[in-house]
Amino acid sequence: MKLLSSFFFIILFLLSCQLENNKTIAKVEKKIVNVEKKIIEVVSVNKLKEKKQNTNNAIFYLIGDPYFIEGVEYIPEENYSYVQSGLATFYDKELHNVKTANNDINKVTELLGRHKTLPLPSIVKITNLENGSSLIIKIIDRHDDNVSLIQVSRKVSQLLRFYKNKIARVKLEVLTDPSKQSKIVLESMNQADFNKTVDSAPTESVSISDLDEVTVEKNISNSNIEQPIELMLEEVSNNDLFVKVYGFDSYKETKNIIDLLNIKFNITTQNEGDAYSVIIGPIENIDANKLVSSFISKGYKNTEIILK
Repeated sequence: MKLLSSFFFIILFLLSCQLENNKTIAKVEKKIVNVEKKIIEVVSVNKLKEKKQNTNNAIFYLIGDPYFIEGVEYIPEENYSYVQSGLATFYDKELHNVKTANNDINKVTELLGRHKTLPLPSIVKITNLENGSSLIIKIIDRHDDNVSLIQVSRKVSQLLRFYKNKIARVKLEVLTDPSKQSKIVLESMNQADFNKTVDSAPTESVSISDLDEVTVEKNISNSNIEQPIELMLEEVSNNDLFVKVYGFDSYKETKNIIDLLNIKFNITTQNEGDAYSVIIGPIENIDANKLVSSFISKGYKNTEIILK
């Protein structure tokens, strides 16, 4: 009987040891699973970081958030009916090969422009209202000048013939279809699976070409042929330039600021309900450029250039 009892306790001891072993194994297995989960999470995060790093240098479609230049607010937006007139200036070698707001590259030798609110990129037609010459260019960046409607590359200013004058009166029109196509292309290029390729389907037919013809075609495709520039000529009428400033509290305030800035041009003061505005002009491009800057620096942010 004592022997049977001893045997029974031995069995219980062995079973308890086995149970403890099972618990230990279960704990180890659980820890292994947790470690595996953490490894998977780390790998996923690293892959995400790697993906972001790979796309950091890709050109992308950009509208952007509202922003301020010297207290003047600008709200970027898609506007395919955009038509505006104003002053154009140009940028030179200081921006050559400099990255744009959407990861493109500024080139002073290409037909490019910088605009405060149009999407990047946008395709626009710009016309010099002083000589009628016009070009189709691509907007690829923002600029930080309250006065000018657009900044163009040195190449554009030369072709529109205002490089020496540094500033010109222009008309800007968004080209709807090319702008939409540019948007679609860039958004497609930034899709995650854009670079995936499909194996070519087998073909039963085999074409044989003359080797000389193949060589000629190869040489043509590899040659660096510059695309012709289409410089157009538009009919334009003489446009006088005026500066209009809004937001004066009283007629006396308009007189004070005009005296302070020592403005000698023709001035028209208008009562617009609860406030006053002044129209200055007609004036020259350079004078308008200086006046707008002066009014903005004095706190009059609602200042615009009018062509009529």
